[in-house]
Amino acid sequence: MPSSKDLKLANPHSKKRPWIVSTMVMVAASVGGAIGINALWLNPTTDTSGSAAGATKTQTVKGDPIEYRYGVIELEVTATAGKIEKITELQATASPGYDQAIPVLNEEAMKAQSANFGNLSGATFTTEAYQQALSSALSKLN
Repeated sequence: MPSSKDLKLANPHSKKRPWIVSTMVMVAASVGGAIGINALWLNPTTDTSGSAAGATKTQTVKGDPIEYRYGVIELEVTATAGKIEKITELQATASPGYDQAIPVLNEEAMKAQSANFGNLSGATFTTEAYQQALSSALSKLN
């Protein structure tokens, strides 16, 4: 009768596999896929390139309402000679706590004179929605 050692050698499926390499390949594919999904699908890039440069006279324009995870943000912008004079929140709903970000974002937008300003830590979704709403309004200046 053949020994168990002889049976192992006779079975082509009993060879040792390079499990370390295959595990590393699977981990790399999983991480790469997660990063790709996050960057392209869950967090698409937003256009925050709006500025008041298009305003040659005093104008007040209303942007599109932007719906996001915590509510809706809709802004009205008054600009004169390429400078933002005033930003009014027509709608700025947010969950409790996140609503405190709106005045800070307004101040940052006024300093930057555009929708291109840094992220408010702890209020990423609100910041992105505010920037989109501001960019929408600024795009309507002529």
